Amino acid sequence: MLCPHCLAFTTTMSQKIKTAVHGDLNIRLMDLTPLVSATAFLFSAILVVIQLRNVRRYRFVAITAGIFQAWQSADFMEAQLWIVHELSERSWSEFQEHHGGKDGEVAFMRVTGFYNRAGTLVNLDLVEPPVLLRTIGVTAVSVWTKIAPLVPDARREHPAFLLDFERMVPY
Repeated sequence: MLCPHCLAFTTTMSQKIKTAVHGDLNIRLMDLTPLVSATAFLFSAILVVIQLRNVRRYRFVAITAGIFQAWQSADFMEAQLWIVHELSERSWSEFQEHHGGKDGEVAFMRVTGFYNRAGTLVNLDLVEPPVLLRTIGVTAVSVWTKIAPLVPDARREHPAFLLDFERMVPY
């Protein structure tokens, strides 16, 4: 057994050693905290970037699949072929006189509405023009070439008539 003075000294020294070791450990942990935080932040940022890329891909697939499905439908193709091969009017008033309220107007509205919407997606940068136009570009240009003479007259009544379609065509 230790004398009371030795026991007190041993107890005091033991507490000082524990404090020193724990204090040193606390200092080391405090030194590591910014590194751990920075690593967690970097890892989170990488995950966010990966998720955003996946969202972009998903959005692209969803948008273009819908566009292609509409473009490929029999009704759309028939209407588009009518415009490209049979539309002969050279002014909006002449078109309205011959086709207003009839199948020709339905075909015109279906096809130009489609291309105007596709143009909106392109102009809002939701779809990259070259990617979309690799599929629909040839027919879009054919349709635009055929309807272009009608547009100025139609814009007298409706100033924004087919603007997005027109903006998409030069791409």
